[in-house]
Amino acid sequence: MTEKKQAEQYSLFFIQRFKGKVLFNVPMSDYTSFRIGGPADVVAFPKDDGDLKDIISFAESKGFPYYILGAGTNVLVRDGGVRGIVIVMIEGFKHAEWEETASGARAVAGAGASLAEITGECRERGLTGMEFAVSIPGTVGGAVLMNAGAYGGEMKDVVEGVEVMNGKGQKGFLPKGDIGFSYRSSNIPKGNIVMRAHLAFKKGNKEEIKNKMAELREKRKTTGKIPYPNAGSVFKNPEGLVAGRLIEEAGLKGETSGSAQISNVHGNYIVNLGGAAAKDVLHLMALIRDRIYRTKGITLEPEIKVIGEG
Repeated sequence: MTEKKQAEQYSLFFIQRFKGKVLFNVPMSDYTSFRIGGPADVVAFPKDDGDLKDIISFAESKGFPYYILGAGTNVLVRDGGVRGIVIVMIEGFKHAEWEETASGARAVAGAGASLAEITGECRERGLTGMEFAVSIPGTVGGAVLMNAGAYGGEMKDVVEGVEVMNGKGQKGFLPKGDIGFSYRSSNIPKGNIVMRAHLAFKKGNKEEIKNKMAELREKRKTTGKIPYPNAGSVFKNPEGLVAGRLIEEAGLKGETSGSAQISNVHGNYIVNLGGAAAKDVLHLMALIRDRIYRTKGITLEPEIKVIGEG
């Protein structure tokens, strides 16, 4: 199929069926915290479940690839951009519904809901369980998929299950036991899109929760002071070790490639000094992995997701 014909089919579908916002040929640097990434053919913001089903059905029927994006805080998009449709969940799936229970409360949070807002709501309601996430950026959907965590807490501690949609547009529910949570990952079956997460929290002492969040926020100030665009921790911590410390011990802090730099503040952060390309970040990631393997015999596993064409 020619690019012109493909563009015509995209336009026709979105004009006739789609209720949400849609953009064509836009740089993904506008939608990632790295501020890096070439153009995507289509960036679509589904308004509701029906929009999401229609996009998936359309893409599957035409053989067009599609990718799911939240706030783009854990993603590196390659310089060639993304062929296909980037489905952004932060508009139609950003709401959360709360229900009080005997032991605390439950929330059904959309995949595009802000993790910071959920954490703040827990603080105001005196609910414990989300203190660990007080300074973690991003959305609920992304946090569930990567089992985001810090300071001994993880999303698996509060997730009861997730609502999903598969490649045929069929809805389903995966209870916690079927999600397969592990360190910084989950095992949600391939092709299933997380639409909402069912979360459960326990009652706690409101002042203690506020104090704990303030304490953890203070601990994260080191990384919070990084003044350049980044995607958070680039590599997972090896068991019993800290990736940032390994990188620092290897003397790699401050190393640059183009306009990308291994942060002087935190070894496990790569920052965009201004106008960095994805190839610069990938070069630094390769440098880190090679140096750590040669000096420590440890293979670092990326925490950020890399998508798109080179």
